[in-house]
Amino acid sequence: MKVFPSPRRRLTGHTLALACVLSLALNAAEPGFESIFDGSTLKGWHVSAKTGHSRASGNTSGGAWVVRDGAITGTQDIPGNGGIILTDQEFGDFEVALEMNNDYGPDSGLFLRSTEDGKAWQAMIDYHANGNLMGIYGEGLGGKPSVRNFSFLEKVTEIVPIPAPTPLPVLPSAWPSFWRHGQWNELRARIVGNPPSITTWINGVKMMEWKETELRHPERGRIALQVHGGGDHTREWVRYRHIRVKSIAPDNALTPVERREGWQLLFDGKSHAGWMNSDRSAPRTPVQEGSLNPHRAGHYMLVHTQAWSNFTLSLDFKLSQGCNSGIFIRTSSLTPRPGKDIGFNGIEIALDDTPGAGFHDTGALYDLVKPARNAMKPSGEWNHVEITAAGSSISVNLNGERVTQADLAQFKTAHRRPDGSPHKFDVAYRDHSGSGFIGLQDHGAPCWFKNIKIKPLPSPIP
Repeated sequence: MKVFPSPRRRLTGHTLALACVLSLALNAAEPGFESIFDGSTLKGWHVSAKTGHSRASGNTSGGAWVVRDGAITGTQDIPGNGGIILTDQEFGDFEVALEMNNDYGPDSGLFLRSTEDGKAWQAMIDYHANGNLMGIYGEGLGGKPSVRNFSFLEKVTEIVPIPAPTPLPVLPSAWPSFWRHGQWNELRARIVGNPPSITTWINGVKMMEWKETELRHPERGRIALQVHGGGDHTREWVRYRHIRVKSIAPDNALTPVERREGWQLLFDGKSHAGWMNSDRSAPRTPVQEGSLNPHRAGHYMLVHTQAWSNFTLSLDFKLSQGCNSGIFIRTSSLTPRPGKDIGFNGIEIALDDTPGAGFHDTGALYDLVKPARNAMKPSGEWNHVEITAAGSSISVNLNGERVTQADLAQFKTAHRRPDGSPHKFDVAYRDHSGSGFIGLQDHGAPCWFKNIKIKPLPSPIP
């Protein structure tokens, strides 16, 4: 795997604290997610005493689980006796997010595709000295994998990095401002495929990625929370709230939740229906393995045939090595101005196989706003991006991280950014069209786009 220094650099306390605030502030409005905990009862959940963590009771009880202050709260019911609480519903490919405020001491976990006896892919919540958060562990699967990129020291405010497939993105000195012990923090995990690919996040920052290579666990199972057996933790508690899940549909399809929320599918994965070249001719490049490839399609970019104003656009993309491409929004009109290419008529979110986080790197509003960091995966791997255009506000989330936020109303002068530095466009973007076409750019190398979905948004109140 190619490793780029810049995207892998560890983030500072100020940046990470901002990530925490944004993560908790935005979770309620995330598209596609459905609550699986009502905040007042355990409806939809049940306790299992079938795991090895319930041996102290002879497997007759699975710990003590109640709802307290709007959170699922668990502890050992007798010294050494824990267990798991599981969803009644089973899930296949999904992303789960929750907020956690545990005491420092109990060992817990977020189980993915769990069985009743607790065999699962575990996103670790070992919240104690020598423990870890959001590493990945094969619970009841021979302890494989067992990957983490840090361990706690004696104090919850102190961690030590550990070599791992995904390097620790947090400077140890920044940990106390990133992880707020005694307050609510967000944990998140995503599992797709079988053998699965698993990704975890803490407070919106990606912590671990793991690709399993062996088929050794079912493709569906329950979501579970754990109280570990052993020791005496009867006076210590785990607490989880705002638990929500997003089912992940097959490629180029909508989930039932997405349909209810008003999402529309822009690409069927089979044909160019709804797409054309930016000169309105038919695309020449065929659909390739369920993906659109604008390279050599016949013009500057592929565009969706409908114009859009305020929306969230969600899609997956993959770049070839050295590729330079982009996603254009609000492109209006499709007639180039004299001496300019069609790109001058739109707003480009840059997609480039580069390591930096500058005005021309992935996630940037091209030549206008830099991304906070380059969160793109290496060339040849799929990335997920969500772009929200609401009035003058443009935001970019890349692989689960908010990387760019811009207010076009601040761009009052052509060729000038709000700070007075120059950019290439002869446009005052506060006056740019609020509606236009979505485009996928051909800039000389193959790139692929799939799962292209849009959710129209109401016009912001002035």
